[in-house]
Amino acid sequence: MKAVTLDALIPREDFEIISTLGSSGNTRNKSTLSIEDIKYDSFFFAALRKPIFQRETNEWDAIKVCSMIESFVNSELIPSIILWRNSGGYIFVIDGAHRLSSLGAWINDDYGDGEISLRYYGNYISAEQRKIAEETRRIVNDKIGSFKEIWHISRDINSTSDIEKQEMAKNLGALALQLQWVEGDASKAEDSFLKINQSATKISDAELDLIKNRNKAYAISARAIVRAGKGYQYWSNFSEEGQEKIITFSKKIHNIMFGETLYQRNDINSYSIGGVQSSSLTLDVVTQTVKISNGIIKDKDAEDGTEKSVLKCLKNTLFILEYINSKEPCSLGIHPYIYFYSDIGKHKVGSYYGFLLFTKKLVEKNQLNLFTSVREKFEQVIYKYSFLVQQILRRKRQSKRAYVAIKDYFTELMNIISQHKNSTEEEIVSYLKLLPEFRYLQTEIIDTEKVAVNKNFSRSKKQQIKLQTYIKSLPKCPICGGYISNSSMSVDHICRKVDGGTDAIKNGQVTHLYCNTTYKN
Repeated sequence: MKAVTLDALIPREDFEIISTLGSSGNTRNKSTLSIEDIKYDSFFFAALRKPIFQRETNEWDAIKVCSMIESFVNSELIPSIILWRNSGGYIFVIDGAHRLSSLGAWINDDYGDGEISLRYYGNYISAEQRKIAEETRRIVNDKIGSFKEIWHISRDINSTSDIEKQEMAKNLGALALQLQWVEGDASKAEDSFLKINQSATKISDAELDLIKNRNKAYAISARAIVRAGKGYQYWSNFSEEGQEKIITFSKKIHNIMFGETLYQRNDINSYSIGGVQSSSLTLDVVTQTVKISNGIIKDKDAEDGTEKSVLKCLKNTLFILEYINSKEPCSLGIHPYIYFYSDIGKHKVGSYYGFLLFTKKLVEKNQLNLFTSVREKFEQVIYKYSFLVQQILRRKRQSKRAYVAIKDYFTELMNIISQHKNSTEEEIVSYLKLLPEFRYLQTEIIDTEKVAVNKNFSRSKKQQIKLQTYIKSLPKCPICGGYISNSSMSVDHICRKVDGGTDAIKNGQVTHLYCNTTYKN
């Protein structure tokens, strides 16, 4: 089940921010939190913040969110929420953001699509986020009941609701979450945050990377892209013009990476180049995209996060992605399923990283025409022998280590095909295996499918059969022979206008944008 986005319920802020809401001189901190404190219009909730470097509150799926709410209303043991109060009166969540946000979602009826989220994201909520929110609300309301329903029961002495909900309504006023407070300055609070979050739900490598390098241009760029320029403005100290450009670039990059339509598992034309937006790998994928596009290999290569360097970072990223799949004339219109997905529809992040670097090199070396000239055979090989990328990944042990080798794999395939244009896929791969760096590849296709008589197809087999059927209906570009993506295509004159071609329907064909605007000419 996909993760629920509850990031808007507790906004982010810098530990050092000064507030007019209160003062840390008051040492009489609360020891518990009641339901009234978690209502959006309460004094407590108004002062509540997450650290600026905190991961997005989108790790839990609907079942886990529901389970947390159920544990609370049933008076089950819930670990203490750990807080820290800064010198300006803001209250930062050091540990327990998901717990607090889950309860806040129920109490304020906002599972990522309510009024709080709409304000936070500037009235932009993706279709996928809305769908997950609606499913979560349905699960919670079926299992527990909405907070509004329970509240009305508590006010109606003649309620005819079931006994369980009546008991819940009576008990809610006495329930509370336990609190612990961190003492000390901002550095003490940050140390506490890192130690706690590394021992519980461990912070991902991508999150740690962004926390440690949060003032670098690539980190600010990645944060902006993940939310399409919405949410917390990590670039709020830049000029108004600079902020507007960052939002514009971020939204364009986000849409190219994750698409503008809702992901449908059985619709390969809804697959995006960057995978599913709600994936736990999303932040990592975005960060690596920015790094690869900007040639950042080590932290020392990264520029500080000035307005100029952040804009440069975003422009470089957008520049490369527009070649892969966009509505720009330079777009190769790469079909995501052919290049970046397994036969059951799982995103292959290593292939994506490798092709991103491969495209960057094609542009730098002016080899786009070379790639286009061999594209049809190239796609036949990478689709038929898709398992070779997995072998490269296993040898290098990690997607972030393997993408250079995968780029080399794509490059060698392109060069071999250009030299042996009439060779079969099998012959091309045999030529590849003659190269020292790819001699280890096992290319024999062995059918390991386990079969049984009188049994239904498994879920994965059904998915494979569906996707194999769908791919047969994908259109191909009449100019290069490569597969065409619905999100990046061009309508072309078969007989060019300069050669006397008419606007008759029979003189039209669908092609890749690059093939039409550049390669054909």
